[in-house]
Amino acid sequence: MNYIVLDLEWNQSPSGRVISNENGALPFEIIEIGAVKLDKDLNKISSFDRLIKPEVYFKMHKAIEKMLPITMKDLQKGKPFPEALSDFLKWCGNDIIFCTWGDMDLFQLQRNMNYHGIDNKFPLPFLFLDMQSIFSENYLDGSKNAGLNEAVEILDLPTRKEFHRAIYDADYTADIMKNIDGKLLKNNFSIDNYKVPRKSSEEFRIRNNYLEQYVTKAFDSKEKATGYRDLRKARCFVCDRPMDRKIRWFCDNGKNYYAAFECAEHGYITGKFRVKKSDDGRFFAVRTMTRTDKNGFLALRDKKEKARERVKQKLESER
Repeated sequence: MNYIVLDLEWNQSPSGRVISNENGALPFEIIEIGAVKLDKDLNKISSFDRLIKPEVYFKMHKAIEKMLPITMKDLQKGKPFPEALSDFLKWCGNDIIFCTWGDMDLFQLQRNMNYHGIDNKFPLPFLFLDMQSIFSENYLDGSKNAGLNEAVEILDLPTRKEFHRAIYDADYTADIMKNIDGKLLKNNFSIDNYKVPRKSSEEFRIRNNYLEQYVTKAFDSKEKATGYRDLRKARCFVCDRPMDRKIRWFCDNGKNYYAAFECAEHGYITGKFRVKKSDDGRFFAVRTMTRTDKNGFLALRDKKEKARERVKQKLESER
């Protein structure tokens, strides 16, 4: 088994993301694929770097132009995306685990594949290691996310290469991995959400003794996804026994829903889900159930009271 530490750079419409979406199907066009291959002991085997010749956006967005040390002249020497992707996937080989800084790279990779009509053979569920999240858990108690350059600074790693080149950022991410508790690399998979289950039999869960992630099938409306019975079920993900519902599902900010339960054997478990929209316009939910203690339960109860108070104040102001 090898780790593929992947980083992508992408461009968008010079007029901004809204125009990108209006212009059809590809809000972000990948302009560089960079990756480092590590063995199971995190030793570097080889690296991969390709610039991508643009086919959608032929002018750099101002913010991206300012951030990236890449010019349109450089990109004109690159390879077409389908050819670069084919090279990349051959280089990756089999029996691999993708590792990225954040959760967007694999999503955007598949979106670009779809735009170019490339068959998506990635598995469902598509599991990967989000090193930004894992770094936060290892060094920041999971309380916030750090940028790649901030993580490098925290670990006092040498900065011999510039940031915001895909190959260099992949190298930095690989260096950070070598400073992560090995247990976290084995038990902290994230789920990429580009490919969505089409029916109940394709829904999936990943779990360990402390956490479960669940992705539902897709629905025609957000309301149907939010009200999906299986999404709101209260069974312990450790022992599969029914739990007592301590806090009913409530919405805190119009996006996230929360609840709390108690298992007779495994104690308090909090739930959180969010409904997302897929590229084909359908809606699905991603739910996380997490074991916690009484303090975690009380914190969620306070969150519900504050949410209720905000709703009350809003209603009073509208009278």
